[in-house]
Amino acid sequence: MKVYVVTVKSYPWLLPPVEEALRKSDLGAAGDVSKLARNIRVPGGRPISDDEALVAFNALCDLGVLERNGSRYVLNRDRFAATEELRGGVQSAVDILLENKTESTTDVQLCVSLPPSLSPAAEHVIHESSTDLRSSLLDVIASAKQSLIVASPFWDAGTTAEMVALTGKKLASGVQVSLLGRFSRELPAEVKAQLRKIAGDPGCAILSWFEGMGSETQTFHFKAISADRGHRGYMGSANMTVSSLRSRMELGVILSGTAAAQLDRILRVVVTMAAPFNV
Repeated sequence: MKVYVVTVKSYPWLLPPVEEALRKSDLGAAGDVSKLARNIRVPGGRPISDDEALVAFNALCDLGVLERNGSRYVLNRDRFAATEELRGGVQSAVDILLENKTESTTDVQLCVSLPPSLSPAAEHVIHESSTDLRSSLLDVIASAKQSLIVASPFWDAGTTAEMVALTGKKLASGVQVSLLGRFSRELPAEVKAQLRKIAGDPGCAILSWFEGMGSETQTFHFKAISADRGHRGYMGSANMTVSSLRSRMELGVILSGTAAAQLDRILRVVVTMAAPFNV
């Protein structure tokens, strides 16, 4: 039950639509639940990602609601019905805890991205103590309502496209967005092409901090995000690259409360030291 509770705490918006889809499904006794994922929408209307679907399915496996058979997930309808009140109680209790959380506290959630070749046993043990890094990172960005700072030294075309699509929606809703990197004239054309899609928006600042040479170089190496002046934050080892977020083991933490506010103050100082980057 621990995995289910941790998932509800880390992704309070994820399991209700997944469970509702299972409730309405007409899958046969051996039907593959993963086929439902492409039609599940989270609050806000976006479809859940493959990573989020796996997080939800693993949580339901923890309760015996789903049974894993190779790459397939099969629904146990009797167990699903038997745990209805239990699941509802866990979700209600977590909602109450989240509502009563004060800003003076610090909540830290460990998140991790894993290489695809990791053994199932190792993956299971790691996920018992962590959440998916990429999904957690995207959730922090999606939560921003007023301001957003995303800082990473290195960006590639694939992840930049994903970030531009998500931050573009934030800009359209009035969020002030700052993207910080070690951008230079040698930045790949594909990355520049993506950044140009949002560079003209008055609410967007694309910034670079890398100056000097040799021992005199001043730059940054951290990877961090702050949403709404420290309402939520992320800090970790993963760059904004496909390899970091999908095919390597990287660690990070999702922050709220005091630690997130402190991270935001640091990021705002760093932003003042960066220069606008012309894409």
